[in-house]
Amino acid sequence: MIREIQRWSFPATAFKNMSGRSNDMYLTREQERILSGERGAAKELAMTILAKVGEALGADSLVPIKSAHVLAHYSSLHEAGIEVLEKFSSSGGRFAVPTTVDPASVDLENWKSFGIPEEYAEKQFRLCTAFAKLGGIPCWSCAQYQVCNFPKAGETVAWAESNSVVFANSLIGCRTNKITSGLDIACAIMGMTPRFGMLLDENRVAQVAFRSAIDRPTDLDYRSLGYYIGRHSGSRVPVLDGLPKKVSSDELKHLGAAAAAGGPVTMIHYVGITPGSGSLKSASGGERVETFDVGRKELDEVESDLNQSEEKPDLVALGVPHLSVYELGQLAKFLEGKKLKGGTRMYAYTSSQAYDLLERTGVKREIERSGARLTHSTDAEISPLKRLGFEVVMTNSAKLAEIVSSEGAVKIRYKPVAEIVEEVTS
Repeated sequence: MIREIQRWSFPATAFKNMSGRSNDMYLTREQERILSGERGAAKELAMTILAKVGEALGADSLVPIKSAHVLAHYSSLHEAGIEVLEKFSSSGGRFAVPTTVDPASVDLENWKSFGIPEEYAEKQFRLCTAFAKLGGIPCWSCAQYQVCNFPKAGETVAWAESNSVVFANSLIGCRTNKITSGLDIACAIMGMTPRFGMLLDENRVAQVAFRSAIDRPTDLDYRSLGYYIGRHSGSRVPVLDGLPKKVSSDELKHLGAAAAAGGPVTMIHYVGITPGSGSLKSASGGERVETFDVGRKELDEVESDLNQSEEKPDLVALGVPHLSVYELGQLAKFLEGKKLKGGTRMYAYTSSQAYDLLERTGVKREIERSGARLTHSTDAEISPLKRLGFEVVMTNSAKLAEIVSSEGAVKIRYKPVAEIVEEVTS
């Protein structure tokens, strides 16, 4: 999508054959005017993207959204992404709804101390400037639903971050598709999105079931369970039964993130938690579906698959997705009275909002007394790890383990946080 948008030019109308009403997707008269260029170049391009994508995906119309969440990290968007965001921002584009943004590829405040090359940081800051000109909320978090973007049940949103999409559909009860780069900016500028996919009732019904038999799951178990669900669901919407009654939103955050990394999961029906999913039967609409029983054997297999090395790690990366204030408080307790061993760094990633709070309350100081570092507005998944010299990364994030290992950049060690702390501290 980004590469195609990059080739479009202003102010001429892109895709001339699309001017006027779309053949398959209904456009209002005002939307047709926007498409023909009567409301400015930025809106014309945004509407062209919406119309073209909507038509390709079989959408019947565009529907309004309450908020958007977009991508603006250099490691994924590269030069093409910079050009597209700057094109939108320099041609009068402005977000029509509250719009938050995923993490950047650098710590926006402390990037120099992390060894980020200046030319790399400059490219990230060009994306930051364009996002600011568009009127975005500088949240810079992949867990924006915990700090700065709070939709209500039943609302439609357009979010681009995979773990956020699962969280929104599964726990909040709002509706969103996994919005791609380029389309995310178009949705935010127009305040609408094509009506297809997870916005439709018929596509939200569970089609495959998972029953967890894990007693007292650890932090790693939730992530491994999510990854297993992602790997075995395929394109089907899963339903999960058997979670502890006191499962936390943080634990489900990481479970959903792992599922979205393991496969194209955008929603999980958590029995007794997801609105309208009080049972396996209600989640599946009464239909019988394929069922997987997940026990210790299955989770051990996931852990084995994601572990690539037993070498000493040169980086411990915690917080993909971003750690909450509570999770960082727990990390501080794990690290109390301990010191990192030589040759290993530990980075804990969070939002700038959580970072500021932990700095004021002294928790940041407690974490960093061990030699670990708290960092905000970025995370390891989208950082130039290889360029910074890291060869072996240890983490309890299945999402990070899958994405980094699939790119072949560094070796991954996948362990529970308690084992990580025990190994790398004294």
